[in-house]
Amino acid sequence: MKSKAVLLIMMFVAAGSLLSAQGLKVEPGTSIKVETGTTLDLTGGDLLLKSDNTGDASLIDLGSVSHSGGGTTNVERYLTQGQWHLIASPNASSYSSMFNSDYLQFYTEATNAYSDILSLSYSLNPMQGYSLWTVDPSPTTEVFVGTTNTGAQSFSFTKTSGQDGWNMIGNPYPSKLDWEAVTIPAGLNGAVWLYDPTIGENGDYLYYLKGASSGNTTSQYIPSGQGFFVQATASGTLSIDNNVRGHAAQTFYKNTTSNSMLVLKATGNNITTQTAIRFNANASAQVDRLYDITKIIGYSPDVPILYSKADGTNMALNTLPSIYGNESIPVYFEAGTSGDYTILATEIESIDPLIPIYLEDVSQNYFQDLRANPEYSFTHTTGATKNLIVHFANLVDIDQIMNTAPVQCYAANGILHVNFSELGVSNSELKAQIEVFSLTGSKIMHKQTSEFRNVIPVKLSQSIYLVKVSYQGKQVIQKVINQ
Repeated sequence: MKSKAVLLIMMFVAAGSLLSAQGLKVEPGTSIKVETGTTLDLTGGDLLLKSDNTGDASLIDLGSVSHSGGGTTNVERYLTQGQWHLIASPNASSYSSMFNSDYLQFYTEATNAYSDILSLSYSLNPMQGYSLWTVDPSPTTEVFVGTTNTGAQSFSFTKTSGQDGWNMIGNPYPSKLDWEAVTIPAGLNGAVWLYDPTIGENGDYLYYLKGASSGNTTSQYIPSGQGFFVQATASGTLSIDNNVRGHAAQTFYKNTTSNSMLVLKATGNNITTQTAIRFNANASAQVDRLYDITKIIGYSPDVPILYSKADGTNMALNTLPSIYGNESIPVYFEAGTSGDYTILATEIESIDPLIPIYLEDVSQNYFQDLRANPEYSFTHTTGATKNLIVHFANLVDIDQIMNTAPVQCYAANGILHVNFSELGVSNSELKAQIEVFSLTGSKIMHKQTSEFRNVIPVKLSQSIYLVKVSYQGKQVIQKVINQ
């Protein structure tokens, strides 16, 4: 078969055959696979793997690609303007000169710092990641020229004492890398962190943990030419080969292992991020390299930040051995932009339905039943960290938490009683507001008062309500059973 320009959706070449073509162009989103024992010979032109804003072309060369007519293999990389990108070279013959006038950097784990590459003869090492900023005023397409990487590749990662062990590596192949197929060596965490420059003003990090059934923010497939971070607990070597390579058409991974998990999604400024609390009997309460994901906080002020902690470390996915013994888990919210935000609880159905789940807003002394109403809205002022607590607890436990304040609330025969005690102020000084909410968060009534004893007729059709009392700059929430 000969053609000056052949566009492929998917091409598999039979083993033991010889395929020749004058030139071959593979469009973005399409792929070609040269099977073991097969040679693809470009007799009079180039093999071009295209890239644009819709995606990349893909080549899996288990056999060989030759250019008897003097052509080359060219791999395009589409780059948006005015943003940092993490990149990797798909061949061993590219140099920093291809990014002349741009800003190209490497990352050093020992110093936790980026360094500018000033030489134009700097060799781009296979499987190493680099940070790139293009100075062009519009999107550009760079071209890596040369024989593409195939077969065994390796990267020596490091862990320096006093540092967090971050190493920037890269996908060395002109095809996707399947992280689920990678063997995680001792000393390396099971997660990867990919930088997405399109999130917020300055980008944000997405992550994937090998073997996690959910709780990830990206898939297991790392794009061709993509740089990404891994985290080491000790120095070692990550080795991969053609068995980890795949095409874009593969479906998203779902582990057959069932995990009890609560995912909290924080939304503001039309941007959603998340954190997850997961329970797995094989995990510990500490940071486990194969069960947890550390939170990398980016530099976009409009991206909301939500995380829990383990061993003092901010966690994107915090896996604990059991709910029992971890009934109350602190969660922290930050944002660089003041405004209105929401937190949505998902994956609740994966947790035993007999276990109630409450979200506590500590500063507001407010509790919300996430099973009854999984979405909590609030206003946040930048500069402060909002303290939240997820309670996997029964109603008796919540009662004990809520009834510690000097306000007593109860309901009987259609009458709500709200009584104050030991406030240290007179009636004339007391200024209070009483609000009644259903467990779904709907407001039933509100009332201003300066009385220490309040008898309030109110229509209560359900069995349980939450009463929010604001007084003297304080707030308390109490659960009321309608008797």
